[in-house]
Amino acid sequence: MCLNNNSNNTNLMPADIAAMDNFDANSQNTIHDMSEIQSFYDGMTVFLTGATGFVGNLILEKLIRTCSGVKKIYVLIREKKGKISEERFKDLFNDPVFELMKKQQPNYLEKISAVIGDCCLPNLGIDEQTMNILKTEVNIVLHSAATVRFDEHLRKAVKINIIALQDMLKMSQEMSNLKAFVHISTAYSNCAGRKVVDEVFYKPPISGDNLFQLVNSLDDDYIERVTPSMLKEWPNTYAMTKAIAEGEILTYGKGLPIGVIRPSMIVATDDEPVSGWINNVYGPTGVVAATGIGLMRCMCADPNQIADIIPGDFVSNAVIASAWDIHNQWKNHKNANGSNKENYSPKIYNIVSSSSNPLTWGEFSSYNMKFGQNIPSIKAIWPIMLRLSKNKNEYLILCFFLHIVPAIIIDFLAKLTGRKPQLMDAYKKMHKFSEVISYFSLQSWTFHDDNTRSLANKLSKLDQSLFKFDVAKLNWNEYFKKHVLGIRLYIIKDTMDTVPEAVKRNKNGLRRVGHSTRTADIAFKKSA
Repeated sequence: MCLNNNSNNTNLMPADIAAMDNFDANSQNTIHDMSEIQSFYDGMTVFLTGATGFVGNLILEKLIRTCSGVKKIYVLIREKKGKISEERFKDLFNDPVFELMKKQQPNYLEKISAVIGDCCLPNLGIDEQTMNILKTEVNIVLHSAATVRFDEHLRKAVKINIIALQDMLKMSQEMSNLKAFVHISTAYSNCAGRKVVDEVFYKPPISGDNLFQLVNSLDDDYIERVTPSMLKEWPNTYAMTKAIAEGEILTYGKGLPIGVIRPSMIVATDDEPVSGWINNVYGPTGVVAATGIGLMRCMCADPNQIADIIPGDFVSNAVIASAWDIHNQWKNHKNANGSNKENYSPKIYNIVSSSSNPLTWGEFSSYNMKFGQNIPSIKAIWPIMLRLSKNKNEYLILCFFLHIVPAIIIDFLAKLTGRKPQLMDAYKKMHKFSEVISYFSLQSWTFHDDNTRSLANKLSKLDQSLFKFDVAKLNWNEYFKKHVLGIRLYIIKDTMDTVPEAVKRNKNGLRRVGHSTRTADIAFKKSA
Protein backbone atom coordinates (compact mmCIF):
# COMPACT_ATOMS: atom_id res chain seq x y z
CA MET A 1 0.00 0.00 0.00
CA CYS A 2 1.11 3.55 -0.65
CA LEU A 3 0.22 6.75 1.18
CA ASN A 4 -0.29 10.01 -0.64
CA ASN A 5 -2.32 13.17 -0.39
CA ASN A 6 -3.11 13.00 -4.11
CA SER A 7 -6.69 11.81 -4.44
CA ASN A 8 -6.17 10.86 -8.10
CA ASN A 9 -4.47 7.63 -6.98
CA THR A 10 -7.01 5.23 -5.52
CA ASN A 11 -4.22 3.25 -3.84
CA LEU A 12 -2.94 6.28 -1.94
CA MET A 13 -4.27 7.75 1.31
CA PRO A 14 -4.21 11.42 2.41
CA ALA A 15 -1.67 12.62 4.97
CA ASP A 16 -2.90 15.12 7.55
CA ILE A 17 0.34 16.77 8.60
CA ALA A 18 -0.11 20.56 8.93
CA ALA A 19 2.29 22.62 6.85
CA MET A 20 3.86 25.79 8.21
CA ASP A 21 3.24 29.31 6.93
CA ASN A 22 4.41 30.02 3.41
CA PHE A 23 7.85 31.58 3.12
CA ASP A 24 9.14 32.39 -0.35
CA ALA A 25 12.86 32.19 0.36
CA ASN A 26 14.23 32.04 -3.16
CA SER A 27 13.39 32.28 -6.82
CA GLN A 28 14.29 28.73 -7.86
CA ASN A 29 10.85 28.03 -9.29
CA THR A 30 11.62 29.16 -12.83
CA ILE A 31 13.71 27.14 -15.23
CA HIS A 32 15.96 30.16 -15.91
CA ASP A 33 17.04 30.28 -12.24
CA MET A 34 17.83 26.57 -11.99
CA SER A 35 21.31 25.17 -11.74
CA GLU A 36 22.34 22.11 -13.76
CA ILE A 37 21.57 19.74 -10.88
CA GLN A 38 18.25 21.43 -10.13
CA SER A 39 17.34 21.16 -13.82
CA PHE A 40 18.21 17.45 -13.74
CA TYR A 41 15.74 16.84 -10.91
CA ASP A 42 13.07 19.10 -12.46
CA GLY A 43 10.04 16.93 -13.27
CA MET A 44 11.76 13.78 -11.96
CA THR A 45 10.25 11.12 -9.68
CA VAL A 46 12.59 9.80 -6.97
CA PHE A 47 12.39 6.60 -4.91
CA LEU A 48 14.25 7.09 -1.60
CA THR A 49 14.86 4.33 0.91
CA GLY A 50 16.13 4.99 4.43
CA ALA A 51 14.29 8.31 4.61
CA THR A 52 13.76 7.90 8.36
CA GLY A 53 17.52 7.62 8.96
CA PHE A 54 20.02 10.44 9.45
CA VAL A 55 21.34 10.66 5.89
CA GLY A 56 17.89 9.85 4.44
CA ASN A 57 16.38 12.76 6.40
CA LEU A 58 18.98 15.11 4.93
CA ILE A 59 18.50 13.86 1.37
CA LEU A 60 14.71 14.18 1.56
CA GLU A 61 14.87 17.65 3.10
CA LYS A 62 17.43 18.95 0.59
CA LEU A 63 15.60 17.59 -2.44
CA ILE A 64 12.30 19.21 -1.44
CA ARG A 65 13.84 22.51 -0.37
CA THR A 66 16.49 23.02 -3.06
CA CYS A 67 15.23 20.93 -6.00
CA SER A 68 11.71 22.31 -5.78
CA GLY A 69 10.94 21.21 -9.34
CA VAL A 70 11.06 17.54 -8.37
CA LYS A 71 7.77 15.93 -9.34
CA LYS A 72 7.41 13.24 -6.66
CA ILE A 73 9.46 11.52 -3.97
CA TYR A 74 8.39 8.04 -2.88
CA VAL A 75 9.83 7.10 0.52
CA LEU A 76 9.90 3.56 1.90
CA ILE A 77 8.38 3.42 5.40
CA ARG A 78 8.09 0.40 7.71
CA GLU A 79 6.40 -0.21 11.02
CA LYS A 80 8.64 0.31 14.05
CA LYS A 81 8.17 0.02 17.81
CA GLY A 82 4.42 -0.35 17.59
CA LYS A 83 3.94 2.57 15.20
CA ILE A 84 2.27 1.77 11.92
CA SER A 85 3.76 3.21 8.74
CA GLU A 86 1.23 6.03 8.48
CA GLU A 87 2.18 7.28 11.96
CA ARG A 88 5.90 7.12 11.18
CA PHE A 89 5.27 9.09 8.00
CA LYS A 90 3.52 11.81 9.98
CA ASP A 91 6.17 11.85 12.70
CA LEU A 92 8.96 12.08 10.13
CA PHE A 93 8.42 15.80 9.58
CA ASN A 94 8.28 16.79 13.26
CA ASP A 95 12.07 16.90 13.53
CA PRO A 96 13.87 20.29 13.56
CA VAL A 97 15.75 19.24 10.42
CA PHE A 98 12.57 19.84 8.37
CA GLU A 99 11.64 23.26 9.76
CA LEU A 100 13.43 25.29 7.06
CA MET A 101 12.01 23.05 4.34
CA LYS A 102 8.47 23.54 5.66
CA LYS A 103 8.90 27.32 5.66
CA GLN A 104 10.35 27.48 2.16
CA GLN A 105 8.16 24.77 0.64
CA PRO A 106 4.85 24.80 2.57
CA ASN A 107 3.22 22.46 0.05
CA TYR A 108 5.91 19.82 0.52
CA LEU A 109 3.40 17.04 1.23
CA GLU A 110 2.09 17.28 -2.31
CA LYS A 111 5.43 15.93 -3.50
CA ILE A 112 5.99 13.13 -0.96
CA SER A 113 4.32 9.71 -0.89
CA ALA A 114 5.00 6.96 1.66
CA VAL A 115 5.44 3.47 0.27
CA ILE A 116 4.65 0.90 2.94
CA GLY A 117 7.33 -1.78 3.02
CA ASP A 118 10.19 -3.36 4.92
CA CYS A 119 13.74 -4.14 3.83
CA CYS A 120 13.61 -7.34 5.89
CA LEU A 121 10.81 -8.75 3.72
CA PRO A 122 10.94 -10.29 0.23
CA ASN A 123 10.52 -7.69 -2.51
CA LEU A 124 10.92 -5.04 0.20
CA GLY A 125 7.42 -5.90 1.47
CA ILE A 126 5.90 -3.73 -1.29
CA ASP A 127 2.55 -4.85 -2.71
CA GLU A 128 2.28 -5.60 -6.42
CA GLN A 129 0.14 -2.58 -7.32
CA THR A 130 2.57 -0.13 -5.71
CA MET A 131 5.53 -1.96 -7.23
CA ASN A 132 4.05 -1.44 -10.70
CA ILE A 133 3.57 2.27 -9.97
CA LEU A 134 7.23 2.58 -8.99
CA LYS A 135 8.43 0.71 -12.06
CA THR A 136 6.42 3.02 -14.29
CA GLU A 137 7.03 6.38 -12.63
CA VAL A 138 10.46 6.37 -10.94
CA ASN A 139 13.40 8.08 -12.67
CA ILE A 140 15.97 8.20 -9.86
CA VAL A 141 16.64 5.66 -7.08
CA LEU A 142 18.54 6.74 -3.95
CA HIS A 143 19.15 3.66 -1.79
CA SER A 144 20.07 4.84 1.70
CA ALA A 145 18.39 2.09 3.76
CA ALA A 146 20.72 -0.06 5.86
CA THR A 147 21.20 -1.41 9.33
CA VAL A 148 24.20 0.51 10.65
CA ARG A 149 24.45 -1.33 13.98
CA PHE A 150 27.96 -2.71 14.16
CA ASP A 151 26.86 -5.73 16.22
CA GLU A 152 23.71 -6.48 14.21
CA HIS A 153 22.79 -10.17 14.02
CA LEU A 154 24.23 -11.53 10.80
CA ARG A 155 20.90 -12.82 9.53
CA LYS A 156 19.28 -9.38 9.81
CA ALA A 157 22.33 -7.60 8.39
CA VAL A 158 22.24 -9.90 5.36
CA LYS A 159 18.54 -9.28 4.75
CA ILE A 160 18.73 -5.50 5.01
CA ASN A 161 22.17 -4.71 3.62
CA ILE A 162 22.39 -7.35 0.88
CA ILE A 163 19.06 -8.93 -0.06
CA ALA A 164 17.14 -5.64 0.03
CA LEU A 165 19.72 -4.18 -2.37
CA GLN A 166 19.24 -7.17 -4.66
CA ASP A 167 15.48 -6.54 -4.64
CA MET A 168 16.03 -2.84 -5.37
CA LEU A 169 18.25 -3.71 -8.33
CA LYS A 170 15.79 -6.28 -9.69
CA MET A 171 13.00 -3.72 -9.47
CA SER A 172 15.17 -1.07 -11.11
CA GLN A 173 15.89 -3.36 -14.05
CA GLU A 174 12.19 -3.05 -14.86
CA MET A 175 11.98 0.72 -14.46
CA SER A 176 11.30 1.96 -17.96
CA ASN A 177 12.45 5.52 -17.29
CA LEU A 178 15.37 5.05 -14.90
CA LYS A 179 18.05 7.72 -15.22
CA ALA A 180 20.25 7.07 -12.15
CA PHE A 181 20.60 4.69 -9.21
CA VAL A 182 22.77 5.68 -6.22
CA HIS A 183 23.69 3.09 -3.59
CA ILE A 184 25.09 4.38 -0.29
CA SER A 185 27.79 2.09 1.08
CA THR A 186 30.64 2.92 3.49
CA ALA A 187 34.31 3.73 3.04
CA TYR A 188 35.07 0.95 5.53
CA SER A 189 33.38 -1.79 3.51
CA ASN A 190 36.75 -2.75 2.06
CA CYS A 191 39.08 -1.94 4.96
CA ALA A 192 39.66 -5.59 5.88
CA GLY A 193 43.13 -6.73 4.92
CA ARG A 194 44.13 -3.53 3.12
CA LYS A 195 45.33 -0.07 4.11
CA VAL A 196 44.68 1.64 0.75
CA VAL A 197 41.12 1.80 -0.60
CA ASP A 198 40.62 2.89 -4.20
CA GLU A 199 37.38 3.88 -5.88
CA VAL A 200 36.99 0.42 -7.42
CA PHE A 201 34.96 -2.72 -6.83
CA TYR A 202 36.77 -5.33 -4.76
CA LYS A 203 36.06 -9.03 -4.92
CA PRO A 204 33.73 -9.95 -2.01
CA PRO A 205 34.54 -12.94 0.21
CA ILE A 206 31.28 -14.66 -0.76
CA SER A 207 28.32 -13.88 -2.97
CA GLY A 208 25.18 -12.46 -1.41
CA ASP A 209 23.12 -15.45 -2.57
CA ASN A 210 25.51 -17.96 -1.02
CA LEU A 211 25.68 -16.08 2.28
CA PHE A 212 21.87 -15.81 2.34
CA GLN A 213 21.55 -19.57 1.80
CA LEU A 214 24.11 -20.20 4.53
CA VAL A 215 22.41 -18.10 7.21
CA ASN A 216 19.02 -19.54 6.27
CA SER A 217 20.35 -23.03 6.94
CA LEU A 218 21.46 -22.15 10.50
CA ASP A 219 19.57 -21.16 13.63
CA ASP A 220 20.11 -17.78 15.30
CA ASP A 221 22.15 -19.07 18.24
CA TYR A 222 24.54 -20.98 16.02
CA ILE A 223 24.96 -17.96 13.73
CA GLU A 224 25.93 -15.83 16.73
CA ARG A 225 28.54 -18.38 17.80
CA VAL A 226 30.17 -18.67 14.37
CA THR A 227 29.90 -15.01 13.31
CA PRO A 228 33.36 -14.04 14.70
CA SER A 229 35.03 -16.73 12.59
CA MET A 230 32.98 -15.75 9.53
CA LEU A 231 33.99 -12.10 9.85
CA LYS A 232 37.69 -12.94 9.61
CA GLU A 233 39.39 -9.54 9.12
CA TRP A 234 36.20 -7.50 8.95
CA PRO A 235 35.51 -5.57 12.15
CA ASN A 236 31.75 -6.20 12.26
CA THR A 237 28.73 -7.51 10.37
CA TYR A 238 27.96 -4.03 9.03
CA ALA A 239 31.26 -3.63 7.17
CA MET A 240 31.25 -7.19 5.86
CA THR A 241 27.70 -7.15 4.52
CA LYS A 242 28.30 -3.75 2.93
CA ALA A 243 31.35 -5.20 1.13
CA ILE A 244 29.31 -8.13 -0.16
CA ALA A 245 26.49 -5.78 -1.17
CA GLU A 246 28.84 -3.84 -3.46
CA GLY A 247 29.54 -7.09 -5.31
CA GLU A 248 25.81 -7.55 -5.92
CA ILE A 249 25.79 -4.34 -7.95
CA LEU A 250 28.00 -5.96 -10.59
CA THR A 251 25.67 -8.96 -10.70
CA TYR A 252 22.13 -7.62 -10.30
CA GLY A 253 22.84 -4.06 -11.40
CA LYS A 254 24.54 -4.90 -14.68
CA GLY A 255 23.39 -2.57 -17.42
CA LEU A 256 21.93 0.01 -15.03
CA PRO A 257 22.99 3.69 -14.72
CA ILE A 258 24.33 3.08 -11.24
CA GLY A 259 26.99 4.38 -8.87
CA VAL A 260 28.16 3.93 -5.27
CA ILE A 261 28.74 6.53 -2.57
CA ARG A 262 31.19 5.48 0.15
CA PRO A 263 31.18 7.97 3.06
CA SER A 264 33.56 7.60 6.00
CA MET A 265 32.32 8.19 9.58
CA ILE A 266 29.30 10.48 9.27
CA VAL A 267 28.87 13.17 11.93
CA ALA A 268 26.69 16.25 12.52
CA THR A 269 25.85 18.68 9.74
CA ASP A 270 28.04 21.66 8.94
CA ASP A 271 25.49 24.17 7.65
CA GLU A 272 22.35 22.63 6.19
CA PRO A 273 19.59 22.73 6.99
CA VAL A 274 20.55 23.22 10.65
CA SER A 275 24.14 23.69 11.81
CA GLY A 276 25.31 20.84 14.02
CA TRP A 277 22.16 18.74 13.60
CA ILE A 278 22.50 15.08 14.53
CA ASN A 279 19.94 12.47 15.60
CA ASN A 280 22.06 9.43 16.46
CA VAL A 281 24.98 8.46 18.67
CA TYR A 282 26.92 6.22 16.32
CA GLY A 283 30.72 6.39 16.08
CA PRO A 284 32.48 9.64 17.00
CA THR A 285 29.18 11.29 17.97
CA GLY A 286 28.79 8.82 20.82
CA VAL A 287 32.28 9.70 22.05
CA VAL A 288 31.49 13.42 22.19
CA ALA A 289 28.07 12.88 23.79
CA ALA A 290 29.50 10.62 26.50
CA THR A 291 32.34 13.04 27.14
CA GLY A 292 29.89 15.94 27.28
CA ILE A 293 27.94 14.37 30.14
CA GLY A 294 31.14 13.50 31.98
CA LEU A 295 30.87 9.72 31.58
CA MET A 296 33.64 8.99 29.07
CA ARG A 297 36.93 10.21 30.51
CA CYS A 298 39.33 7.97 28.60
CA MET A 299 39.31 6.39 25.15
CA CYS A 300 41.35 3.72 23.43
CA ALA A 301 42.68 5.74 20.49
CA ASP A 302 45.96 6.69 18.88
CA PRO A 303 46.07 10.50 18.86
CA ASN A 304 48.27 10.44 15.75
CA GLN A 305 45.95 8.28 13.63
CA ILE A 306 43.40 9.85 11.28
CA ALA A 307 39.81 10.35 12.39
CA ASP A 308 38.14 10.21 8.98
CA ILE A 309 34.88 12.02 9.63
CA ILE A 310 32.50 13.71 7.20
CA PRO A 311 29.58 16.08 7.95
CA GLY A 312 26.14 14.67 7.19
CA ASP A 313 25.13 17.45 4.80
CA PHE A 314 28.28 16.87 2.74
CA VAL A 315 27.15 13.26 2.27
CA SER A 316 23.57 14.12 1.29
CA ASN A 317 24.79 16.80 -1.14
CA ALA A 318 27.23 14.34 -2.70
CA VAL A 319 24.46 11.74 -3.10
CA ILE A 320 22.20 14.21 -4.89
CA ALA A 321 25.04 15.47 -7.11
CA SER A 322 26.29 11.98 -7.93
CA ALA A 323 22.92 11.00 -9.45
CA TRP A 324 23.34 13.89 -11.90
CA ASP A 325 26.91 12.78 -12.69
CA ILE A 326 25.93 9.11 -13.09
CA HIS A 327 23.20 10.07 -15.55
CA ASN A 328 25.61 12.18 -17.60
CA GLN A 329 28.17 9.39 -17.74
CA TRP A 330 25.43 6.93 -18.67
CA LYS A 331 24.35 9.16 -21.55
CA ASN A 332 27.94 9.47 -22.76
CA HIS A 333 28.35 5.71 -22.58
CA LYS A 334 25.20 5.11 -24.62
CA ASN A 335 26.26 7.68 -27.22
CA ALA A 336 29.61 5.93 -27.60
CA ASN A 337 28.39 2.33 -27.38
CA GLY A 338 24.85 2.44 -28.71
CA SER A 339 22.54 -0.10 -27.08
CA ASN A 340 25.38 -2.06 -25.45
CA LYS A 341 24.77 -1.42 -21.75
CA GLU A 342 26.51 -4.49 -20.38
CA ASN A 343 30.03 -3.02 -20.43
CA TYR A 344 29.09 0.14 -18.51
CA SER A 345 31.43 0.62 -15.53
CA PRO A 346 29.64 2.03 -12.45
CA LYS A 347 31.42 4.88 -10.67
CA ILE A 348 32.38 4.75 -6.99
CA TYR A 349 32.79 7.95 -4.97
CA ASN A 350 34.75 7.83 -1.70
CA ILE A 351 33.38 10.71 0.40
CA VAL A 352 36.16 11.19 2.95
CA SER A 353 38.11 13.93 4.68
CA SER A 354 41.50 12.28 5.13
CA SER A 355 42.81 12.80 1.60
CA SER A 356 42.27 16.57 1.38
CA ASN A 357 41.70 17.80 4.95
CA PRO A 358 43.07 15.22 7.41
CA LEU A 359 42.18 15.37 11.09
CA THR A 360 43.84 13.25 13.79
CA TRP A 361 42.09 11.74 16.80
CA GLY A 362 44.24 14.00 18.97
CA GLU A 363 42.91 17.05 17.12
CA PHE A 364 39.38 15.64 17.26
CA SER A 365 39.69 15.35 21.03
CA SER A 366 41.23 18.82 21.42
CA TYR A 367 38.52 20.56 19.40
CA ASN A 368 35.73 18.84 21.30
CA MET A 369 37.36 19.54 24.66
CA LYS A 370 37.94 23.18 23.74
CA PHE A 371 34.35 23.92 22.75
CA GLY A 372 32.81 21.48 25.21
CA GLN A 373 34.39 23.29 28.14
CA ASN A 374 33.02 26.59 26.84
CA ILE A 375 29.44 25.31 26.93
CA PRO A 376 29.35 22.45 29.48
CA SER A 377 26.10 20.61 30.03
CA ILE A 378 24.18 20.99 33.25
CA LYS A 379 23.52 17.25 32.96
CA ALA A 380 27.23 16.38 33.28
CA ILE A 381 28.14 14.32 36.32
CA TRP A 382 31.85 15.20 36.15
CA PRO A 383 33.91 17.96 34.50
CA ILE A 384 34.80 17.29 30.87
CA MET A 385 38.05 15.42 30.23
CA LEU A 386 39.17 12.83 27.68
CA ARG A 387 42.47 10.98 27.91
CA LEU A 388 43.49 9.09 24.75
CA SER A 389 45.65 6.00 25.01
CA LYS A 390 46.83 3.75 22.17
CA ASN A 391 48.09 1.16 24.66
CA LYS A 392 45.25 -1.20 25.56
CA ASN A 393 46.74 -2.12 28.92
CA GLU A 394 47.14 1.53 29.85
CA TYR A 395 43.57 2.15 28.65
CA LEU A 396 42.26 -0.61 30.93
CA ILE A 397 44.07 0.92 33.90
CA LEU A 398 42.62 4.35 33.07
CA CYS A 399 39.14 2.80 32.79
CA PHE A 400 39.53 1.26 36.21
CA PHE A 401 40.48 4.47 37.99
CA LEU A 402 38.45 6.98 35.93
CA HIS A 403 35.32 4.90 35.30
CA ILE A 404 34.96 1.78 37.43
CA VAL A 405 36.10 3.06 40.85
CA PRO A 406 33.91 6.21 40.77
CA ALA A 407 30.98 4.13 39.48
CA ILE A 408 31.30 1.65 42.36
CA ILE A 409 31.36 4.50 44.87
CA ILE A 410 28.39 6.33 43.34
CA ASP A 411 26.32 3.16 43.00
CA PHE A 412 27.11 2.22 46.61
CA LEU A 413 25.94 5.64 47.80
CA ALA A 414 22.82 5.26 45.66
CA LYS A 415 21.97 1.97 47.40
CA LEU A 416 22.49 3.54 50.81
CA THR A 417 20.00 6.30 49.98
CA GLY A 418 17.42 3.94 48.48
CA ARG A 419 18.04 4.88 44.87
CA LYS A 420 18.67 2.48 41.98
CA PRO A 421 22.39 2.05 41.13
CA GLN A 422 22.90 2.86 37.44
CA LEU A 423 26.45 3.96 36.77
CA MET A 424 28.09 0.54 36.40
CA ASP A 425 25.44 -0.56 33.92
CA ALA A 426 26.04 2.61 31.90
CA TYR A 427 29.78 1.98 31.87
CA LYS A 428 29.33 -1.62 30.70
CA LYS A 429 27.47 -0.35 27.64
CA MET A 430 29.98 2.45 27.10
CA HIS A 431 32.97 0.11 27.31
CA LYS A 432 31.36 -2.17 24.74
CA PHE A 433 30.90 0.85 22.50
CA SER A 434 34.55 1.88 23.08
CA GLU A 435 35.76 -1.59 22.12
CA VAL A 436 33.83 -1.40 18.84
CA ILE A 437 35.12 2.04 17.85
CA SER A 438 38.72 1.26 18.86
CA TYR A 439 39.13 -0.65 15.57
CA PHE A 440 38.81 2.69 13.78
CA SER A 441 40.56 4.88 16.35
CA LEU A 442 43.77 2.84 16.53
CA GLN A 443 44.56 2.74 12.81
CA SER A 444 44.22 4.73 9.59
CA TRP A 445 43.51 4.01 5.95
CA THR A 446 44.33 5.82 2.75
CA PHE A 447 41.13 6.46 0.82
CA HIS A 448 41.59 7.71 -2.72
CA ASP A 449 38.83 10.08 -3.81
CA ASP A 450 39.67 11.06 -7.40
CA ASN A 451 36.10 10.47 -8.60
CA THR A 452 34.69 12.62 -5.83
CA ARG A 453 37.11 15.46 -6.53
CA SER A 454 36.34 15.18 -10.23
CA LEU A 455 32.62 15.44 -9.47
CA ALA A 456 33.19 18.54 -7.33
CA ASN A 457 35.15 20.16 -10.15
CA LYS A 458 32.37 19.43 -12.66
CA LEU A 459 29.83 21.43 -10.71
CA SER A 460 28.99 24.95 -11.78
CA LYS A 461 29.64 27.77 -9.31
CA LEU A 462 25.95 27.79 -8.43
CA ASP A 463 25.85 24.03 -7.84
CA GLN A 464 29.04 24.21 -5.78
CA SER A 465 27.21 26.67 -3.55
CA LEU A 466 23.92 24.75 -3.47
CA PHE A 467 25.40 21.26 -3.05
CA LYS A 468 28.55 21.76 -1.00
CA PHE A 469 30.69 18.69 -0.31
CA ASP A 470 34.29 19.82 -0.94
CA VAL A 471 35.94 18.84 2.34
CA ALA A 472 39.13 20.71 1.45
CA LYS A 473 37.25 23.96 2.10
CA LEU A 474 36.00 22.87 5.53
CA ASN A 475 37.42 24.77 8.52
CA TRP A 476 37.61 22.23 11.34
CA ASN A 477 37.77 24.85 14.08
CA GLU A 478 34.54 26.47 12.87
CA TYR A 479 32.94 23.10 12.27
CA PHE A 480 33.55 21.78 15.79
CA LYS A 481 31.88 24.82 17.34
CA LYS A 482 28.71 23.69 15.58
CA HIS A 483 29.40 20.02 16.22
CA VAL A 484 29.67 20.36 20.00
CA LEU A 485 26.71 22.72 20.21
CA GLY A 486 24.58 20.37 18.08
CA ILE A 487 25.30 17.37 20.29
CA ARG A 488 24.45 19.45 23.35
CA LEU A 489 21.13 20.55 21.84
CA TYR A 490 19.97 17.50 19.88
CA ILE A 491 21.52 14.52 21.71
CA ILE A 492 21.98 15.63 25.33
CA LYS A 493 18.84 17.80 25.02
CA ASP A 494 20.32 20.67 27.02
CA THR A 495 19.33 24.21 26.05
CA MET A 496 21.73 27.15 26.03
CA ASP A 497 20.08 28.96 28.93
CA THR A 498 21.67 26.42 31.31
CA VAL A 499 25.26 27.30 30.32
CA PRO A 500 25.97 29.84 33.13
CA GLU A 501 24.77 27.42 35.82
CA ALA A 502 26.60 24.52 34.15
CA VAL A 503 29.88 26.48 34.17
CA LYS A 504 29.50 26.94 37.95
CA ARG A 505 28.60 23.31 38.52
CA ASN A 506 31.44 22.16 36.30
CA LYS A 507 33.83 23.28 39.03
CA ASN A 508 32.19 20.93 41.51
CA GLY A 509 32.00 17.16 41.61
CA LEU A 510 29.03 14.91 41.04
CA ARG A 511 25.83 16.27 39.51
CA ARG A 512 22.62 14.72 38.18
CA VAL A 513 23.96 11.17 38.13
CA GLY A 514 20.58 9.59 37.56
CA HIS A 515 19.64 11.63 34.51
CA SER A 516 23.06 11.35 32.90
CA THR A 517 23.28 7.60 33.33
CA ARG A 518 19.82 7.18 31.79
CA THR A 519 21.03 9.25 28.84
CA ALA A 520 24.11 7.06 28.51
CA ASP A 521 22.05 3.88 28.83
CA ILE A 522 19.89 4.89 25.87
CA ALA A 523 22.84 6.15 23.85
CA PHE A 524 25.10 3.14 24.12
CA LYS A 525 22.27 0.64 23.77
CA LYS A 526 21.71 2.17 20.32
CA SER A 527 25.33 2.55 19.30
CA ALA A 528 27.10 -0.52 20.59
